[in-house]
Amino acid sequence: MVNGQQYIDENYPITSRGNITELDLSNKNLEGTITFNNSGFINLLKLNLSSNMITNIHYELPSILQIDVSHNFLSNTRSYSSSTIRKLNCSFNKITVYNLNAPNLTHFDCSNNLVSSLDISSNVLEELICSRNPITLVPLNITSKLTSFDCVGIQFNKTSTILTSSPISPTSPNSFNTSPNSFDNFSLVA
Repeated sequence: MVNGQQYIDENYPITSRGNITELDLSNKNLEGTITFNNSGFINLLKLNLSSNMITNIHYELPSILQIDVSHNFLSNTRSYSSSTIRKLNCSFNKITVYNLNAPNLTHFDCSNNLVSSLDISSNVLEELICSRNPITLVPLNITSKLTSFDCVGIQFNKTSTILTSSPISPTSPNSFNTSPNSFDNFSLVA
């Protein structure tokens, strides 16, 4: 196992970080906390930290479009705000609550975590994958661009009908607004 912050500091000198647009540190056995705040990665567009043992990450990356932190040991409440991020994958961790303010986010995967509450604010979200979580609350502040949804036993894509693997009732803790305005006249299949 390798200390993640130490690995980055030793292999990516601060003087060259401004030139890096893609950083793939997947499967490097990195562990611990990694901080990208004021780190010099001002032009970084894609960051892949998947399949490591990272327990905490802080990032403030002004140009970032895509982040993959899947298959790590991230836990507890995660909050993230970015006006540039388009794709975020934090699946296969131990995150319990996710608060996300990303108006340009198009794809979000937080599946296979311990998420009980998910709060997403996006103007253009197309794909939301939050399956295999004990979610009880999904307040989505999004527009009608959502074309793929897999969450709380409900699945749909805009080319088919909504599918559910469990019964849904208005009083169920897994209830979700499936009114015609929610999905542009999709029908529910039990």
